[in-house]
Amino acid sequence: MRIVPKYKSWKIIGITAALGLVLAGCGNGESTESASAENNDSDAKEIIVGTGNAYQPFVYLDENGKLTGYEKAVLDAVDEKLPQYKFKYESYEFKNILPALDANKIDLAAHQYEINDERQAKYLYGKVGYTDYTSYIVVDANSKNNFQSLDDLAGKTVYTSTGSNHAYILEQYNKEHDNKIDIVYGSGSNEVLVKDLQTGTIDATLLTKFDVNKLNEQFKADLKTLGEPAYVSKTYYLYSKDDTKLQEDIDGALEELIDEGKLSKISKEVLGADYTK
Repeated sequence: MRIVPKYKSWKIIGITAALGLVLAGCGNGESTESASAENNDSDAKEIIVGTGNAYQPFVYLDENGKLTGYEKAVLDAVDEKLPQYKFKYESYEFKNILPALDANKIDLAAHQYEINDERQAKYLYGKVGYTDYTSYIVVDANSKNNFQSLDDLAGKTVYTSTGSNHAYILEQYNKEHDNKIDIVYGSGSNEVLVKDLQTGTIDATLLTKFDVNKLNEQFKADLKTLGEPAYVSKTYYLYSKDDTKLQEDIDGALEELIDEGKLSKISKEVLGADYTK
């Protein structure tokens, strides 16, 4: 079974920290950083970008307190293509980004947001995705498991974390298939997840390819994806509902970055591989 989202279908939690994976530090501070583009018009409109500070390597504060990561690199490239705007970055705890958009403190929310019906009713999503968040069934390569779809997980133990996108996918599947998958909810600890897959305590989990590569590198593990995608998704920027001009301009800049191969290049440089398609 392959699940492909539409703009008005799934009610899932927007950001994927796949299975609640703690791929970040624990910074809680909020900070401001000026734009880096050098080609802004003299009368360029200031755009306040609200983003996070503790989701490494996507967006986080480095040892000097400077905002960095994939989100920042992509937005800097977008800013370079839009001289009519000058970006200013406001760094928040994740939970405070969208409230800042509600309060008109920021013009654009950027934190690896996936499509979410609730948010789509309230905000304007960009139309051009800039990170691939397609999820796959993942097992330890040394196991004999060979699941090709969610249907093959019937009667199997599958790990996820409460409130994650992947939990929702599995829960929706169970609602439609008489609870055939044995869902195990965990704390989101990377080490526990890897160990449980290696020992056979759990049979599988759902992860993105980025997550798989990250865990294999971090724990010298041998996890692998199986079969067709369990869920196809990308990430988008969020705007206020009436901010269509800014959305269109940024979408246009993203399209140019994609066509030029620049977005793929940024992904390879920051994330270690092309996670844009």
